[in-house]
Amino acid sequence: MSIGAFFVNLGANYAFIFGKFGMPRMEIAGAAIGTLIARLFEAGMICGYLFFKDEKIHFRLRDLFMQTRDLVGEYIRISIPVLISDGILAIGNNTVAMVIGRLGVAFVAANAITSVTQQMSNVLTQGVSQSGAIVTGQTLGEGKREKAQQQGYAFLGLGICLGLFAGGIILLISRPVIGAYNVSAETVLIAQQLMNAISFIMIFQSANSIMTKGVLRGGGDTKMLMLADNIFLWVLSIPLGLLAGFVFHVPAFWIYTALKFDQIAKAVWCVFRLRSGKWIKKITTGAV
Repeated sequence: MSIGAFFVNLGANYAFIFGKFGMPRMEIAGAAIGTLIARLFEAGMICGYLFFKDEKIHFRLRDLFMQTRDLVGEYIRISIPVLISDGILAIGNNTVAMVIGRLGVAFVAANAITSVTQQMSNVLTQGVSQSGAIVTGQTLGEGKREKAQQQGYAFLGLGICLGLFAGGIILLISRPVIGAYNVSAETVLIAQQLMNAISFIMIFQSANSIMTKGVLRGGGDTKMLMLADNIFLWVLSIPLGLLAGFVFHVPAFWIYTALKFDQIAKAVWCVFRLRSGKWIKKITTGAV
C-alpha cells in the first residue's frame, strides 16, 4: 500500500505541479493535491483490504459497533499520554525548525538537502519500532514478562545495529547527494557538516526510537515516555541549540548535534528504563 501510494503521489505531483496529462498547472498547490490524493488512495486501499479481503484478522464493518465498554478506561489511560506527548513534541520540533530558520539562508538550504536523506534513513527504524510495539504487547498479553524483557534487549541491540548501518550509508552517499544540488560553496560546506552530524546522531536516534515508540510504548509505559520525550527536548535540545547557534556560534556540526541532543540523552535513558523493568505495566484485555 505504501509503495503504491508513493507512485500515486509521484504521478499526481507531476500532473498537477507541471500541468501534465490535461491537468491544470497548479505548482505548489498541485503538490498539496498530489499528497491528498495519495493519502486517500492509501487509506482507501487499506480499509478495503481490511474490511473485505483479509481473512486472518477477519475484521468486518459490523465489528465497528462491537461492545467495548470494558476497554474504554484502559484505552484512555494508555492513549492520552501518547496524544499529549506527540502534540508537545510537534510544537518542540517546530521550535527547532524555527531556530534553524534563523541561522541563515545557507543553513536552511543545507538542512533542506539533508532532511530528505534523514527521512529515508528513518523508514526502516519506524517499521521496526511498530513491530517492537506489536511483539511486546503480544508477549505481555500472554503474561510472559521475562520473555518481554529479553525481547526488549534484543530490540535495543537491533536499534543500535540499524543506527550504525544507517549512519554508515549516510556517510557514503552524502557527497553524491549534496553534489546533485546547485548551491553555493557555503551551503555545501554546511550540508556536509550536517550529514556528518546526522550519521552520528542516527546511532542513538535509531535505538531510542525503537525503544520509545516500540518496546516501552508496547509495555504501556506511556506516562514516563511523555515526560522523557518533552523534558529532554525542552530542557536539553532547544536551550543547547540556542546557545550553540546564537551565543557561541560554533560550527554547523555542533549546532545540529546540540539541537538533536535529546536523541542521545533518550537513548541512554532507555537503557536504564529497560533494565529497571518498571516499563512493564499491567494492561487489561477486556472481559472474556
